[in-house]
Amino acid sequence: MATQTKTYQTSIRLTKTASEKMRGFGISERSFFMADKPFQVFLERYPSTADGSLSVALLFSAEQTERLTDQANGQLAVLHCVFANHQLLVTNVTLRKAYQALGTNWQREESIQFNNSRDPVPVAFMNLINRMTPAKERSDYVKKRISSWEGYLKIQEQGMDIPDIKTGYSNLAFSHDFSRITLTGCRMDDKEWKNLRNLSVRLTGIDGDVGSVLKTKNRAIDIELNPYIIKQLREKAHALPKREVVFSNFAALSQIRRLRQGFTNLEKGLAVNPQLDRLLFEERPNVAPLKEMPKLEFHNRLNEFQQQAVTGAMSAEDLYVIQGPPGTGKTTVISEICLQNAKKGLRTLVASQSNLAVDNALGRLLAHKDIRILRVGRTESIEEDGQKFIEENVGQYWKDHTLKEITAQFEERKAREKEVAQKLEETEQAYVELQPVFEKWKQAVEDKKAAQAKQRELQSAIEPLQNKTGAFELEQRQATSRKQSIQEKMDALQTAIDKTQSLINSGHGPEWFEQQQQHIAETIEQLERVHESTQLTEQLSALRREMGLIEEKRDEVMARAQEKQAVLEAVEDMKKVGNLLDVMNEQQIEEVPAITFSLSKLDMIRDKITERKKLEAYNTSVTSAIGYVEKVLGGSGIDAAQVKERALSQAESFTSANIDEFLEKLRGLLKNSQHIDSSVLAKALSGLYKRQNDVWRRGAMLKAADVYIEDSQRAFGQLKKALCMELEKQRQRYLDLDERGLEQAERQREELSRIERRVASLSVSIDVPEDIEQAIANHQTQLTQLRKDQADSVQAAADLEQQQARLLAEQTAFEKAEQRIVEIAAQLDVAMRRLTEKEQELQALEAILSTDPEAAYEETAKQLASLSFDVESLKQEQKNFPLLQSVQKQWIGLLESANEHDLDEIRKLYIKHANVIGTTCVASARKDFQDNYPVFDVVIVDEVSKATPPELLLPMLKGKKVILVGDHHQLPPLLGNDTLEETLEEMIKEGSGFEEKRELEKLLEESLFERLYKNLPETNKTMLAIQYRMHEDIMETISPFYKDENVQLQCGLADSDKERDHFLESASVKRNNHLMWLDLPNEPAYFEERMSGGKSLYNPSELEEISRLLVELNDAVAEAKASGRIPADELKTVGVISFYGEQVKRLQRMIDQELRLPHLLLRTGTVDRFQGSEMEIILLSMVRNNHNDRGDIGFAKDYRRLNVALSRAKQLLVMVGSSAMFTKCAKKEQTKRMYQHVLDVAEQKQGVKVLQKG
Repeated sequence: MATQTKTYQTSIRLTKTASEKMRGFGISERSFFMADKPFQVFLERYPSTADGSLSVALLFSAEQTERLTDQANGQLAVLHCVFANHQLLVTNVTLRKAYQALGTNWQREESIQFNNSRDPVPVAFMNLINRMTPAKERSDYVKKRISSWEGYLKIQEQGMDIPDIKTGYSNLAFSHDFSRITLTGCRMDDKEWKNLRNLSVRLTGIDGDVGSVLKTKNRAIDIELNPYIIKQLREKAHALPKREVVFSNFAALSQIRRLRQGFTNLEKGLAVNPQLDRLLFEERPNVAPLKEMPKLEFHNRLNEFQQQAVTGAMSAEDLYVIQGPPGTGKTTVISEICLQNAKKGLRTLVASQSNLAVDNALGRLLAHKDIRILRVGRTESIEEDGQKFIEENVGQYWKDHTLKEITAQFEERKAREKEVAQKLEETEQAYVELQPVFEKWKQAVEDKKAAQAKQRELQSAIEPLQNKTGAFELEQRQATSRKQSIQEKMDALQTAIDKTQSLINSGHGPEWFEQQQQHIAETIEQLERVHESTQLTEQLSALRREMGLIEEKRDEVMARAQEKQAVLEAVEDMKKVGNLLDVMNEQQIEEVPAITFSLSKLDMIRDKITERKKLEAYNTSVTSAIGYVEKVLGGSGIDAAQVKERALSQAESFTSANIDEFLEKLRGLLKNSQHIDSSVLAKALSGLYKRQNDVWRRGAMLKAADVYIEDSQRAFGQLKKALCMELEKQRQRYLDLDERGLEQAERQREELSRIERRVASLSVSIDVPEDIEQAIANHQTQLTQLRKDQADSVQAAADLEQQQARLLAEQTAFEKAEQRIVEIAAQLDVAMRRLTEKEQELQALEAILSTDPEAAYEETAKQLASLSFDVESLKQEQKNFPLLQSVQKQWIGLLESANEHDLDEIRKLYIKHANVIGTTCVASARKDFQDNYPVFDVVIVDEVSKATPPELLLPMLKGKKVILVGDHHQLPPLLGNDTLEETLEEMIKEGSGFEEKRELEKLLEESLFERLYKNLPETNKTMLAIQYRMHEDIMETISPFYKDENVQLQCGLADSDKERDHFLESASVKRNNHLMWLDLPNEPAYFEERMSGGKSLYNPSELEEISRLLVELNDAVAEAKASGRIPADELKTVGVISFYGEQVKRLQRMIDQELRLPHLLLRTGTVDRFQGSEMEIILLSMVRNNHNDRGDIGFAKDYRRLNVALSRAKQLLVMVGSSAMFTKCAKKEQTKRMYQHVLDVAEQKQGVKVLQKG
């Protein structure tokens, strides 16, 4: 329900119908519009009207309805409205029953002031309703999605429409462990016997249901007892006033009604979290972002994954999922979340499918002042761990717990009085002794401070001196460098002057340079003319060769053109198509459309002529046969005319093959038979008439032979014409090539004449060198150098005067630099002497500065302060002793003298302020629970995998936030006493058309928890990855089941061998064995067997081996006790489990009747029933062993079942069965790999033992 933030003022109009209805209900329009304060109204949006108008209902609570009328009789007023022309129009007014829910998730409560003005409805009010989803739409969405869950309820409802069965019995017998009873001597008809299974049982004289029917056999009824009833039944069984029993399904039907009510509540929008339906059904739930949380202070010792789970669960706003593999501390995480919620003032519901799981979770909660646990449910069904938290016991529990705590504190404080006085004296003495030490270190600190001040003074004087000497040294280096640089410049200038003078003295005049340049230029021109003449001569040779090639090409082209002309003339005289086709191939003529058409036409004509000849032959043969058969039938009395008439009454078509086959059969018949039945011949004659008629019909469709010959001649002529046209095209292409060759030859001759004229004009008068290009390059280089020498000669005279002036300036600078170097050396010597004096003074302070009196002084000061604080604290405690003792003594007296009234008041207060409520999923839907606890801040559902979706829904409806804890890699829930596989098999066996079968199949593949865990974002889920139950060797067998998760399963035991030591030594089992496979051969002597008249399996060889092993383990425990490795009064807990119920029954019978095992605490059960339990030792009987071609291993192929089976043991897991059956004979490769991994791990741990008979 939305938080109200404002009051809406809106006009409202009434239709005539609405006005009449209001008056009929005693509602005054005036009082409606003139109300002194706004109405609190629930808005519920309806689907839009046919014309698209917005539609809404205004629902008034009982209190608001009373403001309108006193004639409602406890009913609620509802105004049905539409928005028309920007007005809110009331079309109808009704009253609804008060029990119909208000404030659902499909509704919104708002404060509204109505008026009868003509003003339009406020836009904000219209937008508010427009944003709401129509209630019916949301409800239909939930109905559609939740329909897939109906299957669970329909399965449980099957066969429940039976009345209670009451009968007497003659005898009642207990099983060995008092978990079951067997009734005999019951008197019922056959139908009643068949309906007993799973019914609840009540015995006259015993309070409550005693249990449920497990099975019936030989008129005996086995009943599995409820744990809470065993004690009462043992005490009263033999003194019951009347031997009478009632079998009923009332409890089961009541449970189904609660589950179905959960569906209804979700459909009506009564979930506390308005988005619950979206979270449950959308493929990827749109969860709210996590809220920012300060770092949590944890009260349990949690590993990193557990801390992450708790932090995530506390930060989540609506949904969080915790995946907990076996032994990873799920209940520890639940208890920490409950404690964190309690500290924040939140109320938590802890729910699970079974009472045991709820009590386990609550039993782990710390005894903490902020935690107030309340266990709700039938008292007799609650486990011992949860009994202290039930309503009738919580007052006593709180009183006992508080009295124990206060008494302990009282005794502790009384013993502490003397201790405090002694401690005070010792502390005061220590303070006095420490004072001189403190003064000594205080003086040392003062001395060091003085030395540090002197050090700072010296350092402040040394630093300028160091800067000064550094500056002098730098200036000295710079002056020396400058002097050296000047010297290098003077040397370079002198060298340049000498060179310039030499150049001037040995140079030529300007006229000489001009003459030399002109001579070289003329030589270069002559050489270039020779070079051009040589290149043109080479071009002439290449041109003449190219002209020869062109003439050769023209001769070849003309020859091809003449060849085409000859072929053209030959074609004119050709008379056969084959000759024309040869010409096409030889001359490489493409098949153009005209040629293709002519060839196709010739082929068609040829086919028609061939068909005509064939029909003529058929006509001759058939006509001859008709004549012969008519002649043979002449004296038989059969009228050939009538036969012909009937045969030709309906035209038929026949293939050539059919006619040939018919004539051949007729010839054979006439040839091989001396006397032929006239009816056979009549039938043959009819067939001949039909085929003759078909031949004539087909012949009539053809032209005369001479027509086809004329058509053929015309088509042949057209083919020749088309072929000649293509040949002429080829000839013309060759003539065009010759024309282009002639034009190219003319252009070449013109170019040849031009080049010859140019060569003749390039005559020279010098000797021609061999390499003309190199000669030209050499002369150009000489010319360039000559020009450069001429320029240098002119520049040298100008440079000499400048160089001499620069040399004189550098000589003056050199003398100044030498003088400055002498001055700097004198100043540096004075500064260095003063710096040395200061540094020697500073070094003398190092002895004081190197000490560390501050640490000792600070530590001593802390000790003094601590001692002073301790003295004051002890004095205060000594002063408070009488008062505290008095108050606590008073509390102890009050608690010890508390009477029933006091305990009842404590109980009421405790229940009122309980903040952790525990109950089962189904019990959370009981009416008394709903009334007392309608809403929880947080709902935690444990063992989610063991509950069906309808069971999970019930507690989830109550939570603002839901936390699901489970493991989708373990088994899905049981339906009654059957697994989902068994239920499906039974349905298939019965040929059930049950439409929800697919839903069960889907659950076998993927549960609700698995879908949520896979699809939720990483922020809203955590896998607990560290397990503390199993020895590491056992854990390795189940690790692959979690390989696809983000993190891998790890062992949290620091030393598995030490912490999971079973202390046993025997012939088969050694101390270092924690994982074993007792391997039976895959041979007939060890095969499984099926119980007579039943579907379950058992394996006698495995029973025998387990019997031997149990005796061996019992003896090993006795030996361990004698050796002191195990306490003498301790029993080793052993679980003997199997995939098959029949094997479990035989194991239990064997243990009860054949074995005496005083050192073992034994429990048997199917793997499915053992989920959630743990034992120190587990023996797994695998049962399946056969040579069936199908390789079926039944239930054992489900990896989840194997995961549960392997993960129950803490110290030792022993598998008994044929490894070959499971690793080699199983049908699916995936199944083989699964069991092969287990076998491989067992082999690595030296745990595989191959067994043989004897």
